[in-house]
Amino acid sequence: MSNAGVLSTQEFLVKLGEFFKIANEKHISVRMNVKRLVSYDPVEPATEHDSLNKPHYDVSKKAQTVTIDNEEISDKSYSILIRASYGSHKDKVKCSTVVSPDDLDKFWQEYSSVVRSNMNGLIKKKKKKASKGKKVTKN
Repeated sequence: MSNAGVLSTQEFLVKLGEFFKIANEKHISVRMNVKRLVSYDPVEPATEHDSLNKPHYDVSKKAQTVTIDNEEISDKSYSILIRASYGSHKDKVKCSTVVSPDDLDKFWQEYSSVVRSNMNGLIKKKKKKASKGKKVTKN
């Protein structure tokens, strides 16, 4: 398993382009994970991890039914952790990056251009010919 660790956004996009090229050659998938980055401290747990007592931090469907006072709503912005990998088990290659909320629009534009430029390896689905069904007559 090869792990490039946390890269800068530009290095990550270059590496992602390489992942797509290798995946196109080997006919394998590139997996992407995107999630909100919340720091974790086992001594003093962050309020983001306490969705029972602090439902305004919970982003699940269950929390959509909970009403919250305006004073409790957090204005805190979070960075995004983005991971990419291909292969499996000991041949797995992965890398990740952290994108700040201010740089997110620029990152998604650059990310979409990398993805678009590497879409040439997709295989078109073969369409089945419409079969002419034989009508069964009842006697």
